[in-house]
Amino acid sequence: MKKEWFATKELLGVAGLPTTRQGVNKQANVKGWARRKLKGVQGKGVEYSLWSLPDNVRHTLQESYPAYSVMNDSEQLSIWMETFNQLSAAEREHLIDLILREGAIPLLACLNSRPKGMIE
Repeated sequence: MKKEWFATKELLGVAGLPTTRQGVNKQANVKGWARRKLKGVQGKGVEYSLWSLPDNVRHTLQESYPAYSVMNDSEQLSIWMETFNQLSAAEREHLIDLILREGAIPLLACLNSRPKGMIE
């Protein structure tokens, strides 16, 4: 089984990330990393999807754990569904409307043309 979610404490200092939990969480919020609540933990503990982390962090983790670098279609769909379900109903509706109106390719071009963390 491949590890696809990392707790804040596992990301401290990886590939230039902040060395404090507060710093990592702040960067995650600013950059919009996909996250979910840690299972079995009380409080505000979260973990972040490997696939939403900055490229350099993801590459560092993939080099450290080569098994993470291969992902099949069902795993990609699972990540998409998890991320989509974290959106509010209004955000999901807005995203679907945008895809139906513009299509997926223009949407990707729009996302790629903006600085990371600046997606509305």
